[in-house]
Amino acid sequence: MFESCQILNVRVHRVTLAAVCAQMEAFIRSGRPHQIVTVNMDFIRLAREDPAFCAAVNGADLVVPDGVPVLWAARLLRRPLGERVTGVDLVEQGAALAAARGYRVFLLGAAPGVADAAAAALIRRYPGLCIAGTYAPPIGPFSAEENARMVAAVRAARPHLLFVAFGAPRQELWIRAHLDELEVPVCVGVGGTFNFLSGAIPRAPVWMRRAGLEWAHRLAQEPGRLWRRYLVHDLPVFLRLVGAGLMPLPGVQR
Repeated sequence: MFESCQILNVRVHRVTLAAVCAQMEAFIRSGRPHQIVTVNMDFIRLAREDPAFCAAVNGADLVVPDGVPVLWAARLLRRPLGERVTGVDLVEQGAALAAARGYRVFLLGAAPGVADAAAAALIRRYPGLCIAGTYAPPIGPFSAEENARMVAAVRAARPHLLFVAFGAPRQELWIRAHLDELEVPVCVGVGGTFNFLSGAIPRAPVWMRRAGLEWAHRLAQEPGRLWRRYLVHDLPVFLRLVGAGLMPLPGVQR
């Protein structure tokens, strides 16, 4: 399907957004369940710590680079990955595809009301879009009953595309565990995407995204929640890559 490279044992495919959109439609036409994973530096850190998460990422049908540092690392390995593809990109392009083709979309996760607001925003942007359902599960670990309730809700809605916003690694592990019984052709974990689409959290300006500084924008917005992730957990992985010569600092030529 697509060539890939390994970044600290995490497989990432070489893609463009257009190619991913075409592949999503191919998955839908097949009728079989598929999982797409969007990998950023935090995913690579989590995969190093959690073998089950690493297996979920590497076992997905399509793994796309969501994060400029991931692109930098691949470029230094002389295995460039094409372009960044984010969860927001996949939801918006999936919604556009669904509106054009009559496919059904389900939004699962985020805080109560957020998925509904994101759905309303998508319908305004893509007239004719069918949102087959939304559901916000309770905070905390999911019981067997809650897992069964979510699977039943998705199956009853019969979506072609399922976007899951539980955050990593939870969303990827959940999709992997229930992929066959969900019977959805395209399942994607999208983290905080519903918050961005609903307007609950403003997204970084385009120039910051292109410069690889979206993390700084998010840290400024949610320091209490994100400082430990970015500065305590992810920064050492970044520095390890730099120190190993796998990743140049921005603007440094090798």
